[in-house]
Amino acid sequence: MRFANILWRDRTLEGSDLKMVNMGDTLQFMVIDYLYDQAAISREDVLKIQVSDLRDYQGEKLILPLNWSLFNPYYMEDDRIALSENIIPVFLGMTIESMFCKDEYFNEYNISYLKRFEPIGCRDESTALILGKYHISAYINGCMSAVLPKRTESEGQNKVFFVDVPREVQKYIPEELYQNYEMLTQQKYYECEIPAETIFDDVKKQYYKFASEARLIVTSRLHVASPCMAMGIPIIFTKNQIDKRFGWLDQYLPIYDKSTYSEIDWHPISVEYENDKALIRENAIGRIKAKYEEYSMAEKIDSIFKSRSRKNYIGFRQACFAGLERAYSFIASRHQREDIFTYSIWGLNHAAEAFYSYMCEKFPNAKLKDVIDQYKNVEFHGVRTIKPELFEREKDEIIFVLPVKASNEAEHFFEKKGIDREQYICCEDVFLQM
Repeated sequence: MRFANILWRDRTLEGSDLKMVNMGDTLQFMVIDYLYDQAAISREDVLKIQVSDLRDYQGEKLILPLNWSLFNPYYMEDDRIALSENIIPVFLGMTIESMFCKDEYFNEYNISYLKRFEPIGCRDESTALILGKYHISAYINGCMSAVLPKRTESEGQNKVFFVDVPREVQKYIPEELYQNYEMLTQQKYYECEIPAETIFDDVKKQYYKFASEARLIVTSRLHVASPCMAMGIPIIFTKNQIDKRFGWLDQYLPIYDKSTYSEIDWHPISVEYENDKALIRENAIGRIKAKYEEYSMAEKIDSIFKSRSRKNYIGFRQACFAGLERAYSFIASRHQREDIFTYSIWGLNHAAEAFYSYMCEKFPNAKLKDVIDQYKNVEFHGVRTIKPELFEREKDEIIFVLPVKASNEAEHFFEKKGIDREQYICCEDVFLQM
């Protein structure tokens, strides 16, 4: 068993030789690497898995922390979460995006799957509320990028960065902010042949640039505001329309929309929340390690038994159904499909239903006469159970004694009743008696 992280595949634009890269998408998986480092988990123990392989992965089991979209198309199939069974997810900071969600996703399978791996860490309040409606244990975690470490302060941190700022903000920006500034974007385009490693390096360089040069960042991008806030950089968050994705960021930052741009505080201070960061980080690391311990221990126990010779395994499986097989062989040696005859069942256990279904299918003209049971008083397919002492056998009627206990009581009973061994079968083993 190993740990894993996603190797992000950037979107190739249809009809173009370019691919679009949202640097925030790549950052989400860089944060998981940071958590592994904080947990003292060696990079050698972390397998990088292509996002396109999440459904079909067949290797050793992987613990995969996720800080992403809950119903992303990369691991959905026919409205079902289709992560490989060999991938063990740890949901840390998930969000339900409207573009990747529909009512059909909250089907019985998906609810059961999410409950299997609960609690679900949710990036925003809206996601936690939705999951709560379906009785899935969830908590608000915020984006995991908000736990990145503070930067070291230096003299070079004197630049204002405007990162994808709405045009409507421009008329409110004080002139003084233009004395030393730079306009940047989080969305870039690369030629398709540019390797992923080059793009990854570019993403790191952009965030390093923020850390080493910024005195203030104005942005509409969540994955600029969140990690740079964590670094200790003062942030002004501006977006024409605020949606549910930011229903956690408002815990730490004022969020300005089109109606409040005139109220922007252009001289914010950095946010101090190191205690919160430590709590969120340790919870994530604890959940990752706990899931690893849970599954690795199960694997170790499983290996104890898998190490033995397995030559008898198929025989074992057949033996589990030996009682029913005896019953099937017994009736098949005496009757043809079209024969008309009566039969009785002694003992209502799990095998009784299977045997009744078999008789209906293979011998449709056979009639169930009596259901004998010493302990139950119920109706079985229209026939009320009777005690053994009330049973009277008809001529040519066959009796099938199904449970172990009944098999060990029936022989003595049939001997007293004078019923020949050819007219009944005890399907389970009959034990020695004094």
